[in-house]
Amino acid sequence: MRVDTVVQGIAFPSVLDYVRFQLLATPMAGLLDGRPESERQAVIDRVASEVADTSDPAMLAGGVFSFPQEAYVGTASAPG
Repeated sequence: MRVDTVVQGIAFPSVLDYVRFQLLATPMAGLLDGRPESERQAVIDRVASEVADTSDPAMLAGGVFSFPQEAYVGTASAPG
């Protein structure tokens, strides 16, 4: 088996789009399940603001939110 580290650039139109995706379209969506829409939006807005405030300015260049994402990819082959 071989494990490689793969780094790929990720870009979203904005920090808000990134946070919205993370909190509504990934397993993290469970954190907001059952909450009223106004509360979900308030959480998304607050998290997006915190992310923007703490991000490296280079990640916000050009009006988009971009960053490198690292993953470990395992490759195995059947014997023989």
